[in-house]
Amino acid sequence: MDGKTLKGHLSGVSDTQLILKANGNQVRVPSENVKSFTVKRKNSAARGALIGFGVGAAAGIIIGLASGSDPVMAYPNPNEDPIGLGSMVVAMNNAFAMTAGEKALAGGLTLGATGAIVGAIIGAVAKKKFIIGGKKEKFHDLQGQLMMKLVNK
Repeated sequence: MDGKTLKGHLSGVSDTQLILKANGNQVRVPSENVKSFTVKRKNSAARGALIGFGVGAAAGIIIGLASGSDPVMAYPNPNEDPIGLGSMVVAMNNAFAMTAGEKALAGGLTLGATGAIVGAIIGAVAKKKFIIGGKKEKFHDLQGQLMMKLVNK
């Protein structure tokens, strides 16, 4: 409430105070001295990246398998294609033709990497802000949520 900012790890909550570990010391902050505080989960960026990779890879595999294999074109009769342009077009088409398994692998890796990046960004910025305003009643009402945050570390 006096405008000071304290950074540390939330180590406990009682009926009337927050218990933090800051600079190796245990600090007890009475609820009437707390204007607001923010809680961020440990390793949330890594957790978000893993979840994002899993979701992206699964989507890429499903999309790749669902799109099926590309058709392989037959080469034209040499008598009908004396210059060889048709054969060149068929060769280019067949060079980029993919089976459903190859599409699933490429899609899984591509969307998995994209999902990991997005998940890491979301996990890094995700935090929960609690506004107390120095009121014991609000602190008491939020105590259950804070205990859940401590248990789910």
